[in-house]
Amino acid sequence: MHRLAVALAKLAAERGVKFCYDANVAEVLVKNGRACGLRLSTGEQIEANAVVVNADVRALTAGLFGRDVTDAAPKTKSGTASLSALTWNIAAPTHGFPLLRHNVFFSENYAAEFEDIFGRQRLPENPTVYVCAQDRTDRNESDAIGAERLLCLVNAPALGGIRKFRDEEITACEHQTFDLLQRCGLHISRSTETSVLTTPHEFEQLFPATHGALYGAANHGWQGSFSRMGARSKLPGLYLAGGSVHPGPGVPMAALSGQFAAQSIVADCGKP
Repeated sequence: MHRLAVALAKLAAERGVKFCYDANVAEVLVKNGRACGLRLSTGEQIEANAVVVNADVRALTAGLFGRDVTDAAPKTKSGTASLSALTWNIAAPTHGFPLLRHNVFFSENYAAEFEDIFGRQRLPENPTVYVCAQDRTDRNESDAIGAERLLCLVNAPALGGIRKFRDEEITACEHQTFDLLQRCGLHISRSTETSVLTTPHEFEQLFPATHGALYGAANHGWQGSFSRMGARSKLPGLYLAGGSVHPGPGVPMAALSGQFAAQSIVADCGKP
């Protein structure tokens, strides 16, 4: 995924695009009923014929890009957020289980897990665990490859902006997570020095106004993807992209949303 971003940045730079990294956008500027540029937190203003917001749509409607654009998209109803997660990024040797790149270790009661998350609004007592072994392929390989990069993920309620889970809640969920892996035969020689935990609270800090939800609005039902905002917002000149708009979350679909935004801009504004 990182190489994809690097490749896109390289291609854009070759086409004359200038990147301003670590530039905090304080406001989307509006003039004569259309988006006309940006104001950075430094006070610098950048004029534009079109503005693309690839943050979560809820950041727009919550006023994080200024009051003039809060009505550019419908406000998300409460209780419709997608899942958040606890994730452990680990660099450690493993043994005992023939990992592939993608692995799912199911809890004994999958329905109870979602009752904990959506019904009781708490971390699951018996979570299902996803493990991405990033240095492996989809072929069955020997597990004797030394320290490897792992992403271990369990589902969690999107409460990052509402409350912070207590340390004892997280510790209990962590114990259940790695106990399940061991019962399935996967042993990870991890330590605090080689493991980084991210909670819904940290995801909310990384992606403000999401409450830590990783996939925008919940995609329940076959119409879920089609109920999302498209590339054009309600404000002329302001376009949307990313995992919270149509067609949905995930690298392929988020990439498609960017393509849809670009096509909409060309159709509305013409080629540069």
